[in-house]
Amino acid sequence: MSAAPKSPMQAAFARFVTLATYAISVLASWFVPRRASRWVFGSWVGVGEGALAVARVLRASDPDAEIFWTVADDAEAELAEAEGFTAVRRSSWAGFVATLTAGNIVITHGYGDVNRFGIAGASITHLGHGVPLKRLHHHLARSTDGPGFAKSILRRIYRLGAERVQLYVTASVTVAERVRSANGVLPGRVQALGDPRDDIVAAQARDRTLAEAARLRVRELLELPADETASGRERLVLYAPTWRDGAADPVVPTPEEAMAISAWLAANGARLVIRSHPMGSGAYDAVFGTSQSDADDAAPVDLAGSRVHTLPASLAPDITPLLGAFDAVITDYSSIAIDFALLARPIVWFAPDLMEYSLSRGLYEPLEITSAGRIQRTWSESIERLDAVLAGGAATRQAEADARELAARFHDVPAGGAAARVLAEIRRLALPAAERVSEGVFFESFEGRQVSCNPLAIDGEIARRYPELPRYWSVTSERIEVPEGATPLLVGGSDWFAARKLARLLVVNDWLRFGFTRGRRQFVLQTWHGTMLKHLALTRPKTGLQTRIATRRESRRWSALLSQNPHSTEQFRASYAYRGEILETGYPRDDRLARATVPSPSGPERISILQAAARRTLSIPERARVLAYAPTWRETRRGAAAAPDLLDVADLAARLDTADDPWVVVTRGHTRVGALGGVGLPIGSGRIIDASHHPDVNDMLLAADLFVTDYSSTMFDAAVAAVPMAFYVPDLEDYRDRERGFTFDFEASAPGPLVRTADELIEVARAGVPYSEDYAAWRERFVPHDDGRAAERVVDALVERGALPSGSGT
Repeated sequence: MSAAPKSPMQAAFARFVTLATYAISVLASWFVPRRASRWVFGSWVGVGEGALAVARVLRASDPDAEIFWTVADDAEAELAEAEGFTAVRRSSWAGFVATLTAGNIVITHGYGDVNRFGIAGASITHLGHGVPLKRLHHHLARSTDGPGFAKSILRRIYRLGAERVQLYVTASVTVAERVRSANGVLPGRVQALGDPRDDIVAAQARDRTLAEAARLRVRELLELPADETASGRERLVLYAPTWRDGAADPVVPTPEEAMAISAWLAANGARLVIRSHPMGSGAYDAVFGTSQSDADDAAPVDLAGSRVHTLPASLAPDITPLLGAFDAVITDYSSIAIDFALLARPIVWFAPDLMEYSLSRGLYEPLEITSAGRIQRTWSESIERLDAVLAGGAATRQAEADARELAARFHDVPAGGAAARVLAEIRRLALPAAERVSEGVFFESFEGRQVSCNPLAIDGEIARRYPELPRYWSVTSERIEVPEGATPLLVGGSDWFAARKLARLLVVNDWLRFGFTRGRRQFVLQTWHGTMLKHLALTRPKTGLQTRIATRRESRRWSALLSQNPHSTEQFRASYAYRGEILETGYPRDDRLARATVPSPSGPERISILQAAARRTLSIPERARVLAYAPTWRETRRGAAAAPDLLDVADLAARLDTADDPWVVVTRGHTRVGALGGVGLPIGSGRIIDASHHPDVNDMLLAADLFVTDYSSTMFDAAVAAVPMAFYVPDLEDYRDRERGFTFDFEASAPGPLVRTADELIEVARAGVPYSEDYAAWRERFVPHDDGRAAERVVDALVERGALPSGSGT
């Protein structure tokens, strides 16, 4: 009998009790020491999932470790004790004390896996429980329902708890990106170490005896005879529908479909094992002729005679170790499919409600991609597909290939061993910072979104002079490549903070963030990322008090500031109220452009062989002329809307490119918005190349026959190589007078034509933009120091100021 719903007063009282309990536990955590040798494990499913794999490796590798497992009932306690762990009820006083005093806590679902009141101040590792195909619910949104200030306070407490998770573990970088987004955590808190729960599946894929052992265990659980020789080897098919958040399961077969399923099973000597999500079990029982209410909850239910069975969570809490038993899996959106893919066996995707589910819960990618386009919409189609993939012919081979490809996408280390890696990483993170990273140089460009700009050029010169000096690069993704010999560090990770704190020299081109305080022995070189046409920081219109305070605080963190020209030097003083040293050396990021340019009677020209190399790097056809388009972002709009959509690039490319005069448009979005996806570009069509994520913007500039921008500081870089320029500015007055404003008279001094329409731009492109006196004056004013040796001058200056050792490091 279900409990009566709480009244509003009872619910409010319960929230206040929870709030008070949290407050007391936080206070207790300040005084109660945590023991490094004490570990607490827990999982919503019981004694299982990846937590069990890690605990087993710990038990084998460290006999002195105190291993506690928080349990919900006596059955779980018996399983934990059989593994050699100390079982404690998670909601008990003993569970609270064990959690409060543990040096390490390992969970799979959430803080309720252990005693949630004891987590304050703990080092928590969150293993997750499978690869998310469907969008994850943010645990903060689910845990704090109800109105009032208590909800706000509780949400803050949960958020503080989330910030204590030192390590989220995922199977791959692809999964890590989803987890970071879903939980709102910094990239460095999530590592793709492999999923420990899949270690056993990887072992079953390598060793058929382990898979056979799983098969025997499943038959035992289903109360089937182990000896199959009399009737031949039976096919075992696992059906694993996902939970639909309380909604009715649309996949439950009709009586007619149930009869067809049973008939196919009988004809093919197969058995269907139904593994409903623990939150949605029971929906299939009546359809196949047996009611779950008529059976023992802890026993398997044999439906429709002898061919359809259920395997409830009460009987097998963790299904993953049993996956080797099955010849095929049928599912809709369950992560079990990704685990099963490691076995390279057929998967049948059955999703009749795909459109509705995609709109309501949402998927991280279209199921058509995950399933390789093979989705069944009815039970009849699913049985037909199952029959084909188990027949041993071409369909079987294709299904196995699909599974291998799926496993490769979502498992970066499919061979297993994840539990050992996770344990090693937990232990490593417990070491002092000086034992994990060394003193060296810390580089960051655009808050870790790129490895580029002035920091990259300075890195190259430092690496040349000091090849043994440790160099760390801040990155937001494992997909970002760093220079040879450098070490990538994910933003916000323990090593990232340690390297930033211990570095003798920091080279950055944007704000430092996260409360950075410069140490007495540290030198911070702020290179910035462009000469400013538009106003910055304190000189921007309508700058609020909070921004002004933050700006002044930020500029005090810098030891020196890099400037490209006298104009920038003057603007930095005003924009950041900066009173420190400014190194007006030219821009290291433009050294390559300067070295690729030679004087000529008609003005500077790019060296043809270097221009050709840049074009090959971008895969530009040999005969085509290149229009490079790189607009700035619009700060009055946020997210994808910040990408300007004033120019229809697809239309421009189609109209500009002709058989007699072929053109290619190369686009590059601002670092804050990424690719110019908002205008529906047919990227890869041959006419348009998206270079937004290309590592070096200089390739685009060197390749360009015409560079087009609106107000981007890239116009000053283009001037170093004397690239012909035009400015597409249909919103000039709005941007100048209302968005940001200009630091000089742009209209009077621009080194190329200002155009308002695509027709005008096409006309300018075809006619060409000759080198002019205005362009020469622009270069004299804005790039007087850019001679190809700026990086050398900057490193010399760092040596003179003691930020780098004197002499060569070789």
